Amino acid sequence: MYKKLLVFSLLPLCCFADNTTNQESKLLHEWFEEKLEQNGHHTNWSFSGNLHGFAVAINQSLPKDDENSFVALDGEAFINYNGQYDGLGYGLEICNKIKSGIIKGGNAIVDSSYLYVESDKYGKFKFGYTNTAADSFTLSYTAVLTGYAGPDGDLDAFYTQTSGSIIATGFERDDSNALKIVWLSPTVNGWSMGLSYTPNSRDGHLFKEEKNKIQGEYNPDQNYADESSYSKHNFTGGISYEYGEEDDFNFKISLAGWYGRGHSDGYVKKVRNVTGYNIGALLGYKNYKLALGYTDNGKSLMPSNFIEKSESDKGFCYGADAGKIYNIGVGYTYDKLELSVGYFHAVRKFSSNERSNSNIATIAAQYNFDKTFSAYIEYDNIRTRTCQRSIDTEGDPRIGGDGEAFGNNRANMFVIGTKINF
Repeated sequence: MYKKLLVFSLLPLCCFADNTTNQESKLLHEWFEEKLEQNGHHTNWSFSGNLHGFAVAINQSLPKDDENSFVALDGEAFINYNGQYDGLGYGLEICNKIKSGIIKGGNAIVDSSYLYVESDKYGKFKFGYTNTAADSFTLSYTAVLTGYAGPDGDLDAFYTQTSGSIIATGFERDDSNALKIVWLSPTVNGWSMGLSYTPNSRDGHLFKEEKNKIQGEYNPDQNYADESSYSKHNFTGGISYEYGEEDDFNFKISLAGWYGRGHSDGYVKKVRNVTGYNIGALLGYKNYKLALGYTDNGKSLMPSNFIEKSESDKGFCYGADAGKIYNIGVGYTYDKLELSVGYFHAVRKFSSNERSNSNIATIAAQYNFDKTFSAYIEYDNIRTRTCQRSIDTEGDPRIGGDGEAFGNNRANMFVIGTKINF
């Protein structure tokens, strides 16, 4: 049986233009700052942001209809303070998330907030709730995807995924919103690097979340790393090399890595340390771009002692891992039009011969009317296959069945959306 899910979002279409300067569009914050300057006022404070509205239609193989429906609007609002003192730049940034419809709770409104100091010689130091250094150096096919951008665009909010077979393009358990110290180097002869330290990955937002704390006694039938697992004393790093000119041949290669001490408050008392890495490349020639990405989550936060396969139908057995992700994308830009195609593959092992995987092909087109307003359309073809152990372990009641193998799911997703920068 095929389910049809339709999501609508009404988004006002607004642009700001300066009639005195060749009718070129200006972002709202640029227009506002220019008016202040014209009236003799100067401020170190600024604001910016974006809004994203979209309609989604999806059909997928399911044993019964899913009654969920959404009104979807998301975006970000940034508040910045920037100052200069004796050759040093300093300031703060606060990012507020704008979400509706697809969010089901458990997310802080303030998504990031940090202080920074920077210089041309020593780079940028950040302290607060912000991305890890490894996250900043992660490369994947989303670097060239336009439109909704496939799995990284909250796809699983609409697609009834099957037992964890779809995971993000980067490291799955990255602590990007936790309190941390980050250093990002300046770029010297094409080289740049970054390091970060996070005391506790569970300290996820300005408003601490107490979810995912599952108390209970150890039970072999539940011997898997559940959502209560987390890590402490996390170190991440990244390094990249860039060469070439943007309007001619150019490329970038990047390596990022994660390490942290694994902990759990759930049924599994001991889990493995976080160990993962990402390697990616971005190649460009004039209007064309090619992006490649590979992420290996290793055995991050897996149980320290795997059970024997014969002991239980549930839980990770010998040979299990936290997932690997492969992706490739091609993008083409002509004037105001952006086109892209991409392919995504992820696989998680639940034992040496049992696994769940996903395959997603994406085609997208976006037209940028100006730097304020864009419109796009995207098509995603989704195929997932889940093993019986993953279904039993995850306890996912939303399992597809297309008649070929229990746990398989197939879907076609169509997205039409608008983006506004302000």
